[in-house]
Amino acid sequence: MNGQTIFKKTRKERHQTQLDLALQMGVTRGALVNLEDGTTHVLTESVLKFCDATGMQLLDVIAACYPEYCPAELREDANYKERLHQTVNDYEKRLQDKNAEIARLQELIKALRQANRLQEQMIGMMERQAAGKTTEND
Repeated sequence: MNGQTIFKKTRKERHQTQLDLALQMGVTRGALVNLEDGTTHVLTESVLKFCDATGMQLLDVIAACYPEYCPAELREDANYKERLHQTVNDYEKRLQDKNAEIARLQELIKALRQANRLQEQMIGMMERQAAGKTTEND
């Protein structure tokens, strides 16, 4: 991306600091800096958070970041626009599915950690019991 990215331009138009927008998006300032500088791949969850925080349409962000794939004359073509919207919708659905899978795995990790703590407590109790019996037998 050359020059000012759509992300930086929009933030400045809204008279927001990077920190303010990052907090609104729920990301670190560094993540927003990477997004604004073009060092982060554009289709990330951060872009969706940017759209939510600024009210921009994802299609407009994609068109601004990848004008070679979204020239203005094609965006006005109903068939192209519909295909592009479908692509965006498919991407968002895949992202939601991935986020749901991540949440499920995080819950599984939490449950496994709890089970591990219980197991460690039981082992500690058994070791203390065994140590107590050894002392009684001596």
